[in-house]
Amino acid sequence: MTGADVRDARPDRLLNRLWGAVCAFGGIFFLVWGLSWVRASVLNEDLHSHCDDLHTAAFPFEKSCRHQDGTVEGANGPLLDGVFYGSMAVAVVCLAAVLAIEAGRKR
Repeated sequence: MTGADVRDARPDRLLNRLWGAVCAFGGIFFLVWGLSWVRASVLNEDLHSHCDDLHTAAFPFEKSCRHQDGTVEGANGPLLDGVFYGSMAVAVVCLAAVLAIEAGRKR
């Protein structure tokens, strides 16, 4: 490979790594979203039968109950929410970088 070939191959490697990051973080996002759906729809399905203050959310899925003493049952933890929103943000940033590189390359 000549010096020009090496310089031309660098953006391709960067794009491949960015696409890999988009796929990896997108996979983590959908995995955690599926996990939260299982928790809300399967594990916490019976909360509505013994809860007065039921909270449901669709993004990410959550079904939780706040008791009168202040405790919360069935809510997603901060780690789960952090991984969910963090993986979504990183996937979007990497995808924006890929699109910007491709748009600049076509000119």
